[in-house]
Amino acid sequence: MGELQGIIQTINDTFEGEAWHGPNVIASLSKIPENKVNDRIGNSHSIIELVSHIVSWRNFVLEKLKDNLTYDVTDEMNFPSSSSWPEALMNLQESQGDLLAALSSFDEKRLHTIVPGREYTYYKLLHGIVHHDLYHLGQIVMISKQL
Repeated sequence: MGELQGIIQTINDTFEGEAWHGPNVIASLSKIPENKVNDRIGNSHSIIELVSHIVSWRNFVLEKLKDNLTYDVTDEMNFPSSSSWPEALMNLQESQGDLLAALSSFDEKRLHTIVPGREYTYYKLLHGIVHHDLYHLGQIVMISKQL
């Protein structure tokens, strides 16, 4: 298996497959009752805000895979308002499909080249989105256990 295929497998495993760390993203989110997604602990972000935030940064990765030099996540995009849990989950699922589609045509030789407008490689970007997803999933799980 090549490097890119390994990254794609990791993205699949952590999102909806056999993640080594425990329940994957979808399994974890499916356990959260809709009436709890807007609750918060103290001044934390709500679960729905964190899911929307994950989508925003996945969209960032998609734009960078398209070599969009000027695209960035603005303050408004970073933690966007969302009131519909089904829509937030649908956006997350769509981002997964879009990410996998973009990676299916991504040239593996570009993995170690610099992302336009950044100081890191595509390799680091793609591993970073997995880390980002799981970091916020941890927050979501902790919040959901407190509610």
